[in-house]
Amino acid sequence: MPLKQQSANTHILGVGDSFFGIEQGDSPTAKVDHYDFGIAGFNADEARAKLKKLNLKFEGGNSKESFKFFDPDGFHVQLNAPDYVGHVG
Repeated sequence: MPLKQQSANTHILGVGDSFFGIEQGDSPTAKVDHYDFGIAGFNADEARAKLKKLNLKFEGGNSKESFKFFDPDGFHVQLNAPDYVGHVG
């Protein structure tokens, strides 16, 4: 997987037309704040509807490009359109 973007605490790896990212938390001990996926053909409304059916909590807002939710194990996950660049700098 090629490195697509990187900063001091964010690492984005390319996976075909999509990506996988990991962002480190601001804690003195090692911590992952969240991980994220850039998904080809991403449709935020459909993704939110599926999460709602699974009774998973997601952050408010109505962005068509990106949003976060908590998976069944309590991990913070971000879903994105594949061209989302976020705040990596």
